[in-house]
Amino acid sequence: MRRILLLITIPLCFHNAGFAATSAESFLIPGVDFSKLDLQEGAWCRYVVVDEALGQIDSSEIYIGVPSREMTSRGEAFWVEIETRPVGGSFGEADVLKLLVLEKIRAFDSGDSLGDYVVKLYNRTGDRPPREEDPKRFKRFSQVIPTTDSSWVSTPDVLEGATGSELSCVKKKRTVRDDREVVTGKVRLIKKARDDFAVWFCDDIPVFHLAKCEIVRVRETETLPKITGVPNLGKKVATTTAALVAFGFDATPILSVER
Repeated sequence: MRRILLLITIPLCFHNAGFAATSAESFLIPGVDFSKLDLQEGAWCRYVVVDEALGQIDSSEIYIGVPSREMTSRGEAFWVEIETRPVGGSFGEADVLKLLVLEKIRAFDSGDSLGDYVVKLYNRTGDRPPREEDPKRFKRFSQVIPTTDSSWVSTPDVLEGATGSELSCVKKKRTVRDDREVVTGKVRLIKKARDDFAVWFCDDIPVFHLAKCEIVRVRETETLPKITGVPNLGKKVATTTAALVAFGFDATPILSVER
Protein backbone atom coordinates (compact mmCIF):
# COMPACT_ATOMS: atom_id res chain seq x y z
CA MET A 1 0.00 0.00 0.00
CA ARG A 2 2.81 2.41 0.83
CA ARG A 3 4.40 2.04 -2.60
CA ILE A 4 1.06 2.56 -4.36
CA LEU A 5 0.27 5.71 -2.41
CA LEU A 6 3.66 7.11 -3.28
CA LEU A 7 3.03 6.45 -6.93
CA ILE A 8 -0.31 8.22 -6.87
CA THR A 9 1.25 11.36 -5.44
CA ILE A 10 4.54 10.33 -6.97
CA PRO A 11 7.19 12.26 -5.62
CA LEU A 12 8.61 8.82 -6.40
CA CYS A 13 10.53 9.77 -3.32
CA PHE A 14 10.72 7.43 -0.39
CA HIS A 15 10.84 8.18 3.29
CA ASN A 16 12.78 5.17 4.49
CA ALA A 17 16.37 5.39 5.66
CA GLY A 18 15.82 8.94 6.87
CA PHE A 19 15.30 10.37 3.40
CA ALA A 20 12.23 12.59 3.68
CA ALA A 21 11.11 14.99 0.99
CA THR A 22 12.48 18.48 1.44
CA SER A 23 10.09 20.86 3.12
CA ALA A 24 10.76 23.48 0.45
CA GLU A 25 8.19 21.99 -1.91
CA SER A 26 5.95 19.01 -2.47
CA PHE A 27 5.43 17.33 -5.80
CA LEU A 28 2.93 15.27 -7.63
CA ILE A 29 4.59 13.43 -10.48
CA PRO A 30 7.65 15.63 -10.90
CA GLY A 31 7.05 18.07 -13.71
CA VAL A 32 3.64 16.68 -14.64
CA ASP A 33 0.85 18.84 -15.99
CA PHE A 34 -2.49 17.34 -14.96
CA SER A 35 -4.24 19.14 -17.78
CA LYS A 36 -2.36 16.85 -20.18
CA LEU A 37 -3.45 13.59 -18.57
CA ASP A 38 -4.35 10.97 -21.18
CA LEU A 39 -7.70 9.66 -19.94
CA GLN A 40 -8.22 7.35 -22.89
CA GLU A 41 -10.20 4.26 -21.94
CA GLY A 42 -8.02 1.17 -22.28
CA ALA A 43 -4.70 2.96 -21.79
CA TRP A 44 -2.09 1.24 -19.61
CA CYS A 45 1.60 1.52 -18.67
CA ARG A 46 4.03 -0.67 -16.78
CA TYR A 47 7.11 0.59 -14.96
CA VAL A 48 10.01 -0.81 -12.98
CA VAL A 49 10.90 1.35 -9.99
CA VAL A 50 14.26 0.91 -8.27
CA ASP A 51 15.06 2.51 -4.90
CA GLU A 52 18.61 2.48 -3.62
CA ALA A 53 19.74 3.84 -0.25
CA LEU A 54 22.41 2.92 2.29
CA GLY A 55 23.51 -0.03 0.17
CA GLN A 56 20.02 -1.51 -0.04
CA ILE A 57 18.06 -1.92 -3.28
CA ASP A 58 14.30 -2.33 -3.57
CA SER A 59 12.77 -3.06 -7.00
CA SER A 60 9.07 -3.06 -7.86
CA GLU A 61 6.88 -3.46 -10.92
CA ILE A 62 4.03 -0.95 -11.15
CA TYR A 63 1.11 -1.15 -13.54
CA ILE A 64 -1.29 1.73 -14.19
CA GLY A 65 -4.41 1.03 -16.24
CA VAL A 66 -7.58 2.87 -17.23
CA PRO A 67 -10.01 0.00 -17.94
CA SER A 68 -13.27 1.96 -18.14
CA ARG A 69 -15.17 5.20 -17.69
CA GLU A 70 -18.57 6.05 -16.25
CA MET A 71 -20.84 8.98 -15.51
CA THR A 72 -21.32 9.93 -11.86
CA SER A 73 -23.47 12.51 -10.10
CA ARG A 74 -20.35 14.69 -9.96
CA GLY A 75 -19.55 14.36 -13.64
CA GLU A 76 -17.66 11.97 -15.91
CA ALA A 77 -15.05 9.81 -14.22
CA PHE A 78 -12.58 7.09 -15.08
CA TRP A 79 -11.50 3.96 -13.25
CA VAL A 80 -7.79 3.77 -12.59
CA GLU A 81 -6.12 0.59 -11.35
CA ILE A 82 -2.63 0.61 -9.88
CA GLU A 83 -0.95 -2.70 -9.17
CA THR A 84 2.43 -3.04 -7.50
CA ARG A 85 4.51 -6.10 -6.72
CA PRO A 86 8.19 -6.97 -6.30
CA VAL A 87 9.96 -7.55 -9.59
CA GLY A 88 9.10 -11.12 -10.55
CA GLY A 89 6.63 -11.32 -7.64
CA SER A 90 3.57 -13.57 -7.58
CA PHE A 91 -0.15 -12.74 -7.42
CA GLY A 92 -0.05 -13.14 -3.64
CA GLU A 93 2.59 -10.41 -3.35
CA ALA A 94 0.64 -7.82 -5.33
CA ASP A 95 -1.26 -4.82 -3.98
CA VAL A 96 -3.98 -3.23 -6.09
CA LEU A 97 -5.73 0.11 -5.75
CA LYS A 98 -8.83 0.80 -7.82
CA LEU A 99 -9.96 4.42 -7.91
CA LEU A 100 -12.83 6.18 -9.60
CA VAL A 101 -11.31 9.56 -10.47
CA LEU A 102 -13.22 12.56 -11.79
CA GLU A 103 -12.14 13.79 -15.18
CA LYS A 104 -12.15 17.25 -13.59
CA ILE A 105 -8.75 16.35 -12.17
CA ARG A 106 -7.41 17.82 -15.40
CA ALA A 107 -8.17 21.19 -13.79
CA PHE A 108 -6.14 20.35 -10.64
CA ASP A 109 -4.87 23.64 -9.25
CA SER A 110 -2.43 24.81 -6.61
CA GLY A 111 -3.70 23.95 -3.12
CA ASP A 112 -6.31 21.46 -4.35
CA SER A 113 -6.80 18.21 -2.45
CA LEU A 114 -6.33 14.98 -4.36
CA GLY A 115 -9.25 13.68 -2.32
CA ASP A 116 -11.58 16.15 -4.01
CA TYR A 117 -11.28 14.15 -7.23
CA VAL A 118 -11.54 10.56 -5.93
CA VAL A 119 -15.14 9.30 -5.91
CA LYS A 120 -14.58 5.66 -4.92
CA LEU A 121 -11.61 3.70 -3.65
CA TYR A 122 -10.95 -0.04 -3.32
CA ASN A 123 -7.89 -1.88 -2.09
CA ARG A 124 -6.76 -5.49 -2.37
CA THR A 125 -3.68 -6.93 -0.71
CA GLY A 126 -2.42 -10.23 -2.11
CA ASP A 127 -5.19 -12.77 -2.53
CA ARG A 128 -7.47 -11.22 0.11
CA PRO A 129 -10.94 -9.97 -0.89
CA PRO A 130 -11.02 -6.32 -2.00
CA ARG A 131 -12.06 -3.68 0.54
CA GLU A 132 -13.84 -0.43 -0.08
CA GLU A 133 -12.11 2.48 1.62
CA ASP A 134 -12.88 6.12 2.29
CA PRO A 135 -11.67 8.38 -0.55
CA LYS A 136 -11.23 11.14 2.02
CA ARG A 137 -7.96 9.47 2.98
CA PHE A 138 -6.46 11.50 0.15
CA LYS A 139 -7.55 14.75 1.81
CA ARG A 140 -4.16 14.84 3.49
CA PHE A 141 -2.70 15.68 0.09
CA SER A 142 -4.34 19.09 0.25
CA GLN A 143 -1.19 21.20 0.33
CA VAL A 144 0.44 19.79 -2.78
CA ILE A 145 1.71 22.52 -5.08
CA PRO A 146 2.24 21.45 -8.69
CA THR A 147 5.34 23.07 -10.10
CA THR A 148 5.18 25.18 -13.23
CA ASP A 149 7.14 24.68 -16.43
CA SER A 150 9.10 27.85 -15.66
CA SER A 151 10.76 26.10 -12.70
CA TRP A 152 12.17 23.36 -14.95
CA VAL A 153 14.82 23.28 -17.65
CA SER A 154 13.43 21.44 -20.67
CA THR A 155 15.37 20.02 -23.61
CA PRO A 156 14.54 17.55 -26.42
CA ASP A 157 15.94 14.05 -25.89
CA VAL A 158 15.65 10.51 -27.22
CA LEU A 159 15.26 7.39 -25.07
CA GLU A 160 15.53 3.79 -26.14
CA GLY A 161 12.18 2.12 -25.54
CA ALA A 162 11.64 -1.31 -23.96
CA THR A 163 11.30 -2.88 -27.41
CA GLY A 164 14.46 -1.22 -28.70
CA SER A 165 12.60 1.52 -30.53
CA GLU A 166 13.47 5.16 -29.91
CA LEU A 167 11.12 7.50 -28.06
CA SER A 168 11.20 11.21 -28.81
CA CYS A 169 10.92 12.89 -25.41
CA VAL A 170 11.13 16.16 -23.57
CA LYS A 171 13.60 15.95 -20.70
CA LYS A 172 12.85 18.19 -17.75
CA LYS A 173 15.42 18.85 -15.02
CA ARG A 174 15.17 20.62 -11.71
CA THR A 175 17.12 20.92 -8.46
CA VAL A 176 15.52 21.72 -5.09
CA ARG A 177 17.72 22.74 -2.16
CA ASP A 178 16.89 23.11 1.50
CA ASP A 179 19.86 24.17 3.64
CA ARG A 180 19.33 25.02 7.29
CA GLU A 181 21.36 26.00 10.31
CA VAL A 182 20.20 25.59 13.89
CA VAL A 183 22.17 27.31 16.66
CA THR A 184 22.07 25.84 20.16
CA GLY A 185 24.38 27.65 22.52
CA LYS A 186 27.86 27.45 21.01
CA VAL A 187 26.99 24.60 18.69
CA ARG A 188 25.70 24.96 15.13
CA LEU A 189 23.78 22.11 13.54
CA ILE A 190 24.03 22.34 9.77
CA LYS A 191 21.60 20.40 7.60
CA LYS A 192 21.90 20.32 3.83
CA ALA A 193 19.39 18.73 1.47
CA ARG A 194 19.40 18.58 -2.32
CA ASP A 195 16.96 16.80 -4.63
CA ASP A 196 17.88 16.47 -8.30
CA PHE A 197 14.98 15.57 -10.61
CA ALA A 198 15.23 14.41 -14.23
CA VAL A 199 11.99 13.40 -15.95
CA TRP A 200 11.36 12.31 -19.53
CA PHE A 201 7.91 12.79 -21.10
CA CYS A 202 6.74 11.38 -24.42
CA ASP A 203 3.39 12.18 -26.07
CA ASP A 204 3.14 8.63 -27.43
CA ILE A 205 2.93 7.16 -23.93
CA PRO A 206 -0.56 7.22 -22.36
CA VAL A 207 -1.79 8.26 -18.92
CA PHE A 208 0.97 10.54 -17.54
CA HIS A 209 3.16 10.46 -20.70
CA LEU A 210 5.96 9.41 -18.34
CA ALA A 211 8.87 7.58 -19.98
CA LYS A 212 11.43 7.76 -17.20
CA CYS A 213 12.10 9.52 -13.91
CA GLU A 214 15.32 9.77 -11.96
CA ILE A 215 15.59 11.35 -8.51
CA VAL A 216 18.80 11.74 -6.54
CA ARG A 217 18.45 12.84 -2.92
CA VAL A 218 21.46 14.03 -0.96
CA ARG A 219 21.33 14.63 2.79
CA GLU A 220 24.22 15.90 4.91
CA THR A 221 24.31 16.81 8.61
CA GLU A 222 27.20 18.07 10.72
CA THR A 223 27.80 19.92 13.97
CA LEU A 224 30.25 22.80 14.35
CA PRO A 225 32.34 22.58 16.35
CA LYS A 226 32.40 18.81 16.39
CA ILE A 227 31.06 17.36 19.62
CA THR A 228 33.06 14.55 21.21
CA GLY A 229 31.06 11.32 21.12
CA VAL A 230 28.54 12.67 18.60
CA PRO A 231 29.60 11.60 15.09
CA ASN A 232 28.63 13.70 12.10
CA LEU A 233 26.26 11.81 9.85
CA GLY A 234 28.14 12.90 6.77
CA LYS A 235 26.65 12.68 3.29
CA LYS A 236 23.91 10.18 2.44
CA VAL A 237 22.69 9.61 -1.10
CA ALA A 238 19.48 7.87 -2.16
CA THR A 239 18.24 7.33 -5.70
CA THR A 240 14.91 6.40 -7.21
CA THR A 241 14.47 5.48 -10.86
CA ALA A 242 11.19 4.69 -12.61
CA ALA A 243 11.48 3.39 -16.16
CA LEU A 244 8.74 2.46 -18.61
CA VAL A 245 8.93 -1.15 -19.77
CA ALA A 246 5.65 -1.46 -21.74
CA PHE A 247 2.43 0.35 -22.60
CA GLY A 248 -0.72 -0.26 -24.62
CA PHE A 249 -4.38 0.58 -25.15
CA ASP A 250 -6.19 -2.65 -24.32
CA ALA A 251 -6.47 -2.46 -20.52
CA THR A 252 -9.02 -4.76 -18.87
CA PRO A 253 -10.08 -4.68 -15.17
CA ILE A 254 -7.79 -6.36 -12.64
CA LEU A 255 -10.09 -5.92 -9.67
CA SER A 256 -13.81 -6.76 -9.79
CA VAL A 257 -15.91 -4.81 -7.30
CA GLU A 258 -19.62 -4.38 -6.60
CA ARG A 259 -20.93 -0.98 -7.60
